[in-house]
Amino acid sequence: MKIHLPNNASILISRTDSIGDVILTIPITYALKKLYPANKIIFLCSNYTKPILDLIQTIDYTISVEELQTFTKSEQHQFVIKHNFHTSIIVFPSYSISKLIYSLKIPYRISTSHRWYNWLYCNQKVSFSRKKSDLHEAQLNFKLLQPLGIQKIPTIEELTNYYIWKPIPPLPKHLSQLLNPDKFKLIIHPKSKGSAREWGIQNYINLIKILDKSKFQIIITGTKQEEKFLEPIIKECPEVLNLAGKTSLEELISLINACDALIAASTGTLHIAATLGKHAIGLFPSIRPMHAGRWAPIGKHTYILHQNKFCNDCKNNPELCHCIQSISTYHVADILNSILLKNE
Repeated sequence: MKIHLPNNASILISRTDSIGDVILTIPITYALKKLYPANKIIFLCSNYTKPILDLIQTIDYTISVEELQTFTKSEQHQFVIKHNFHTSIIVFPSYSISKLIYSLKIPYRISTSHRWYNWLYCNQKVSFSRKKSDLHEAQLNFKLLQPLGIQKIPTIEELTNYYIWKPIPPLPKHLSQLLNPDKFKLIIHPKSKGSAREWGIQNYINLIKILDKSKFQIIITGTKQEEKFLEPIIKECPEVLNLAGKTSLEELISLINACDALIAASTGTLHIAATLGKHAIGLFPSIRPMHAGRWAPIGKHTYILHQNKFCNDCKNNPELCHCIQSISTYHVADILNSILLKNE
């Protein structure tokens, strides 16, 4: 039975995990806003990803789960009344999140039927398997819109138009003055905080060495915790601009927007670049469900590199991902040089 949404009601979308997962959830806010333009879309996220969602036009309001959990029961009740929540969509379920949203007494609570606790806390359960599906992660999220009458799953090409960013704040002066306006600005994001198979530091070093230094400015990004792993790049390629651990997420978004291209494994940073319309080069393994078919970045200027073969060497040891590490540095350089030529 289709849920009928009153004009003045709000929809709560919950996704409280990592950047890439959250970015691939944004297209459902576009679809909901198109179908229900008079209704508010409110996003429950983590403190970490909130700066991204604050910049998305199809989201009316964001609140972090950390903030919501500091509310008293009375304050949570007032929060629900203020926004007149009618329906919630728990995209990434966990026991604590499903229980929290149940406690808010939102009338309709949609989630997957493949979690036992959702049978306790959700009254609209959709049956589908992410692990076994051939659909992209962003397409799979549309399955959860079925109770609201949205049956169509967009193509990947259609999804590129489902990201509408607000104006991106300019880089602070202490960062903007480091960028060379006369060079092609390439961000290299080598690490993934363990969330993806990685290309390997030596491959990035080899790539930097074969790119024309007079035409490319190379910027290295990463977290503070990843700095020590990036030291070999800084040592062997002293010409790079090392910004690892030196930007907030807000500043990283502005930095990506100010640059021309980004190369990374399957990380949130790659997804930010792709949806901002930058040239985003993604390096992927062949192993399911980590492959590009599930996690490729969505954008009009994306390049997906992977070895087209069955490989599960890294199943028990992620560092032994031969298929991603065997992607040719010269192939990547050829793509970058081709992009540079088009931009000149």
